[in-house]
Amino acid sequence: MTNSTSDDPGYPSTRSGYYVTFVLLAAYTLSFIDRQILGFMVDPVKRDLHLSDTSVSLLHGFAFAIFYTAVGLFLGRFADRYNRRRLIILGVTFWCAATIACGFADNYWELFAARVLVGVGEATLSPAAYSIIADYFPRPKRARPIGIYSAGVYIGSGLAFIVGGAVIQATGTSNDFVIIGLGQFHSWQLAFIIVGLPGLLMVPLLLTIREPMRHDVEAASPGLRYFVQHRGFYLPAMAGFAVLAIVTFAYTAWLPTSFVRTWGWSPGQIGLAYGLTMLAAGAGGMVSAGWFSDRMIGKGRLDAPITLSIKATLAAVPVSGALAFTRSPEIALTLVAITTFLASVSIALAPTAFQSVTPNQLRGQSTALYLLLINLIGMGCGPTLVALVTDFWFDDEGKVLLSVAIVCTAAILCAAGLIALSLRPYRSLRGNA
Repeated sequence: MTNSTSDDPGYPSTRSGYYVTFVLLAAYTLSFIDRQILGFMVDPVKRDLHLSDTSVSLLHGFAFAIFYTAVGLFLGRFADRYNRRRLIILGVTFWCAATIACGFADNYWELFAARVLVGVGEATLSPAAYSIIADYFPRPKRARPIGIYSAGVYIGSGLAFIVGGAVIQATGTSNDFVIIGLGQFHSWQLAFIIVGLPGLLMVPLLLTIREPMRHDVEAASPGLRYFVQHRGFYLPAMAGFAVLAIVTFAYTAWLPTSFVRTWGWSPGQIGLAYGLTMLAAGAGGMVSAGWFSDRMIGKGRLDAPITLSIKATLAAVPVSGALAFTRSPEIALTLVAITTFLASVSIALAPTAFQSVTPNQLRGQSTALYLLLINLIGMGCGPTLVALVTDFWFDDEGKVLLSVAIVCTAAILCAAGLIALSLRPYRSLRGNA
């Protein structure tokens, strides 16, 4: 890797940095395809394994999140001390194999166990990836590449629904399929196998990136007490962004099913429509957030990641709430697109904020802490809260879209308040960074 210009001493070239960013984006995209594909197959899985909405929600959220969070802190510490590229390669191989294993599950607990292993593998990626990107770009230029990498959340989820919808639509005429030498499979099992296999091709590509030199390393590692000392920022910020993640996971878990149940859309229709919505609105919001943040920081607004997050989150409140009153699928998709764009702005800027005020020796661990809350609160609670409202409040599976609107609007309001509490301590930290 060649060095960049003299105004960025010690950093690789911008070209090298963006190459690494896009390779890591590809891995992150694949991780979300493997993670979110289940959200499109709720009814087929319910039918074949004889489950309730709540049981499926546990597969979608809790089964994945429990070990993702349990091993995340350990892997974050590993990323802060050892070779990050090797850790990512190991994780990609592991979670792709686990996704394929989901396709061979014949009962609820086998599928639950396979989803747990997907979570273990994917826990390796972001702590190492965000740390690597931060060591490829100086502070004033980090928001844009971090936003690009973070866009994998929506690119992967969008592709998961497009691919999942196409597979379910194509195989919808029959319940069972025979693969010579492997046996008989349901359509949803086949979908898991199809999305798991391409991820293994990422390994040769990951081998082309180099482990960068670590920057912003303090002479004496502050240890985890650093987070305790600065809990005025970390606690409300991490909690706020984690609560906001409920929106993303509630949408991906239940929106396709709500369109099938409410308006009778086919899997292919909603898969393509929602997938394109996520690709355009979600990825667009994340890339735009990084661009605006870098411009504001360049003009001296060092608090840009937090101030932009607060404004975008507040703007999403009325749009999300309006979803409860719409009677048109086209209007519903439009409202979802706007909410997704605004939420993605905040979600993209969260890692930028944490990386900008965290010492190098703790960057992987800060990401692991953040992802622990994202997955415990966002993924662990989001899908299940919607299912609980549907099953026990309305007692009517046809009202799942109303449940989504209620849960997401409440989450956005709570998130805005928490993120706002972190602004003043962030300004203090950023001013000294």
